[in-house]
Amino acid sequence: MDCWISIWAALRTKWIGLACGALIAAGLSTTGTAESMRPAFPGAIGFGRNATGWRGGEVVAITSLADAGPGTLRDCAENGDRPRICVFSLSGTIKLERPIRPGSNLYIAGQTAPGLGVQLRNGTSARSPIEIEEAHDIVLRFLKLRPGPSLEPSPVVDALSIENGERLYFGNLSLMFATDENFSLHVSGQVSSDITLERSIVAYGLDRSSHPKGKHSKGALICSKEGTDNQCGRVTLWGNLFAHNRDRNPDVNGTDIGPVEVVNNIFYNPISQFGELYDHTGNLRFVYVGNVAAKGPSTTLRAAWALEAFEYVDAHDITIIARDNQVLRRADCARNGQFSVLNPLARMKQAEDPEAPESVAALPSSEVLARIPLRVGDQIGGRRVSDPLDTLVLNSLAKCKGRIINSVEEVGGWPELAELFQRDRDEDGMSDDWETGRPGLDPDRPNDPWAIDIQTGLPVIEAYLANLAGDI
Repeated sequence: MDCWISIWAALRTKWIGLACGALIAAGLSTTGTAESMRPAFPGAIGFGRNATGWRGGEVVAITSLADAGPGTLRDCAENGDRPRICVFSLSGTIKLERPIRPGSNLYIAGQTAPGLGVQLRNGTSARSPIEIEEAHDIVLRFLKLRPGPSLEPSPVVDALSIENGERLYFGNLSLMFATDENFSLHVSGQVSSDITLERSIVAYGLDRSSHPKGKHSKGALICSKEGTDNQCGRVTLWGNLFAHNRDRNPDVNGTDIGPVEVVNNIFYNPISQFGELYDHTGNLRFVYVGNVAAKGPSTTLRAAWALEAFEYVDAHDITIIARDNQVLRRADCARNGQFSVLNPLARMKQAEDPEAPESVAALPSSEVLARIPLRVGDQIGGRRVSDPLDTLVLNSLAKCKGRIINSVEEVGGWPELAELFQRDRDEDGMSDDWETGRPGLDPDRPNDPWAIDIQTGLPVIEAYLANLAGDI
């Protein structure tokens, strides 16, 4: 059943190889599988695809854009570790005075919001909008996380911050305006593993802003560590667009727990560096397949390689599997000088493994520039267009424009998202429009969200989430 649902989704979006490749890689049968083995949603990919601890839980409606209180995102997300799904009855911007720290077993379904969706930004907070700490089984999809500078200098304003977590899935996010990393994955004496970041825009890290170190526009930091006995790996970055970040595109460490796989991403217009590989945390196994690294107007001669390896710990090693990657120097914005995939040390660390990547099927790099931008960021084909900021990033890539920024105002500030509401008369977490005319459902009668949907064979609430996300 599950693979056929994924095939249906893939046919509608022309991603057959990806949808079924992920299921087959997970060892799932094409004729059916146990409920406990079904991925988080049809077409879920990467090491984080089994983030399913929220199944069977309560469906909670977000009815307020306030920072805290009844009906808010915080009230749903921080409510212990009990299984739950947060659905949105409205669209607009949530301004935070402190970070949201979600509990485990949670699905935050941004695809359920009407209009242009939901944007999180900081008010007086000097930390990340969402901080996931020592949590597991979280799915976070279709949101815009754009903190902006802190009022006082702060070293911890990421767009999304994770410290010690397992089975985490992040998809179709817009991560911008951090003064530290836009995406930060950390480990401190515990485990961070089985994590996916996919189809997201990671852009416009603020450079000369409120970070105490000064210039600090950063893309993503993977498996940084503090303390000892750290385990970090089994991380997938697939189909993301990194743009206009000074460096760390991405910055990667790892341990023997499993590989970090960076597949089919676009890295555009850094200043000084694209990807950086280190051995600080442990033995890193790094898979880099089907990616595109492209210089832009801000890129200096220092950014001479798509990947640079650095060794600092004699007891640790770096292994790199790299193939079918492209480096681009387009005539209208590229600078002269050397530009290749691997720096000399990275070339020495190469290994052959035709079975890699193991967590996701790879598209040919020749198709990445044409296909990835169609599905990246907080956009949903047929029902949600990219907002002005995501559109600006996509247009800058297409036209070889754009630059590293120091302030939010340089790109027009935060967009004003209309506060739209959708009706749910029976308050069962599914909109009236979706329930109307659907076999077995009634917008005037609360429905069991975990009953089986006649059309898809999924639980009704999962069919709702998948349908709104364009998964099926």
